Amino acid sequence: MEIISFLVGSVTTTTLLAIAAFVSKTWIEKRLEFSIQHEYDKKLSNYETEKEIRLKAELISELMSEWINTDKEDVVKLNELTFKAFLWLPAELASDLSNTLSHKAGADDLRTIICKVRKHLLGNDDKLQNHEVIVFPKKTT
Repeated sequence: MEIISFLVGSVTTTTLLAIAAFVSKTWIEKRLEFSIQHEYDKKLSNYETEKEIRLKAELISELMSEWINTDKEDVVKLNELTFKAFLWLPAELASDLSNTLSHKAGADDLRTIICKVRKHLLGNDDKLQNHEVIVFPKKTT
């Protein structure tokens, strides 16, 4: 009788340990899988954010370039870029850009606008100063 009791206890203990090992293994695998997935999701999100920042920065730089070089009659591209910029810029920055593009007295210059957009896109950690932005003069023929 003791042998049967011992065997039942051993089998039960072994079965419970096997189940516990299986559950632990499965739990660790899932935790690891979700942890890796989370890291990849964060990296993808950061990449997409950086890509969006680059696209917005390119839009502003193209807008400024067109604004400097566009003849008064050829404003289709300039309008398109301006409208795109106004769709995502915060109100204060859009107002500053509007004042600059319309040559309003006391408006920020081109370099200041570029630095303000950089600070908006990259955060206040951006250390670029206005005088460091290079603007080549338009060649006169």
